[in-house]
Amino acid sequence: MKSSPLQLKNYFVTSLTFTANKGFDLNKPINVQFEDLQVAPSFLMQGDNSRHWEVTLLVKHQPARQDANTPYYFTIEMVGFFGVANEYPAEKTEWLVKTNATSVLFSTVREIVRAITAQGPYGAIMLPTASFYDSKPQDAPAHVVEKVAAKN
Repeated sequence: MKSSPLQLKNYFVTSLTFTANKGFDLNKPINVQFEDLQVAPSFLMQGDNSRHWEVTLLVKHQPARQDANTPYYFTIEMVGFFGVANEYPAEKTEWLVKTNATSVLFSTVREIVRAITAQGPYGAIMLPTASFYDSKPQDAPAHVVEKVAAKN
């Protein structure tokens, strides 16, 4: 094991809303689809220092489909502050942040969702793991929207 060139310095939740779906039918299978979960990261370099980043991750689950038999609706926004090691190649720093910092925050969101829904009337849900890897980082926009599916 070795230390990662990307270090999480601090993080916090800036917005959190959970609602148990009163229309959820325990006798029917959960019908959550890929399009139902929206994940939107945004990135802000701290001043002129490409080694310090603020990353915001918004995760929202509120399907508009009538047939969505889902136990909960939620929105959660997290902010994380990250540092990149000086030894790490400067030209790869932004790609590292967009790939790994988002993954770190999403993992934290997954645990928060699991913990809060475990206290709800329909039991815990676990969001799937997600990859924010982009093989063409130069083509990635500064604000990227990724979608993943929720799973029970």
